[in-house]
Amino acid sequence: MDELGAPVRRIWQEVLLLAVVLAEVVLGVVLLSTAQDLWQAGATVVLGLALLARHRHWPWLLPLILIANAGAWSLAVLIIGTYAYATRSHHRLRTLLVSLLAAASGVVPSLVAGTESATGAVGIMGIVVTLLVVAASAATGMYTSTRRMLLAQLQKRAEQAESGQAAAEEQARRAERTRIAREMHDIVAHKISLVALQAGALEVNPTLEREQVQQSAGLIRQTATTALSELREVLGVLRGDSEEAPLAPQPTWEDVRRLVATSKDAGISVDLFDFIDDPVPDQLARTAFRVVQEGLTNIHKHALHTRARVALIGEPGTDLVIEVSNVLPKGFTTDLPGARMGLSGIETRVTHAGGTITSGPTDDGRFEVRAVIPWPMTT
Repeated sequence: MDELGAPVRRIWQEVLLLAVVLAEVVLGVVLLSTAQDLWQAGATVVLGLALLARHRHWPWLLPLILIANAGAWSLAVLIIGTYAYATRSHHRLRTLLVSLLAAASGVVPSLVAGTESATGAVGIMGIVVTLLVVAASAATGMYTSTRRMLLAQLQKRAEQAESGQAAAEEQARRAERTRIAREMHDIVAHKISLVALQAGALEVNPTLEREQVQQSAGLIRQTATTALSELREVLGVLRGDSEEAPLAPQPTWEDVRRLVATSKDAGISVDLFDFIDDPVPDQLARTAFRVVQEGLTNIHKHALHTRARVALIGEPGTDLVIEVSNVLPKGFTTDLPGARMGLSGIETRVTHAGGTITSGPTDDGRFEVRAVIPWPMTT
């Protein structure tokens, strides 16, 4: 049966059942070998064999066996039938009714024996014994049923908890992989775009002086080396090699200004409007750094020959407003690949910080990334 807590069929139980029934039959034939007793012995064997089908047809088979047992008057069949029904049925009222049926089928032979006796003591004793046997069998069956159901529920809950834990671990691994991918994008994409930008400037200007070429090549080498170093640090953390790849310092507010200066050195026409006079908390500065970094990276990729600006406005107790915009390019294309996760990554960062971010064309012909992040008062 697929029912929760249902008994499992085992061969040794079936063998034991037949052994008990046959032992009762043999004992009855040896002690009382009358024609009536032989008929009862045959009926007991038939009922014992019928009990073997109790696993599949117990709802109607067991009550039928208990009724037929009134003629066979088998104590083994009475006990096994009552116990088997009580241990399978989860309805207490049905178990009680079947127990009363079993008691009635067992009492009938005792009443018959009592009427044939002169004193009636045998019949009364048989009734008492039958009632006690039925009550004990039903109580034991109900206890076994409750225990099996409880153990099955506990096992099911344990399996669900284990499955839920596995799902939570898998979800955590996916979230961690996404976080690492965003970190790698934020760290590497900006500098790689600068390298491509600087190399492109050398490619389209073959008449540059040797000193200018050396300066540009040195800037490319320095930018690429920094990108590789930061990538190695991220991969080292991913592998767990904390001793071989120590973490670099997290970006500060000065690094936000330095981003704009680096883009200027790479040849981007970008203006910085910095209206921040108060110290910016490190956590807020890191979020602002990623927003400006992603905005400038997209300008490097898709709006190389346009004029851009970065505006930083805010004070404690209000909002920090970050605007990175550029004039929409006309006909400019780029072969630099896009991961399509930069804006999604900074949107997650800004939202986690309690802010909002928008991006898209404006009415004055610019493409703007605008983030508004709460700036709490410092205590």
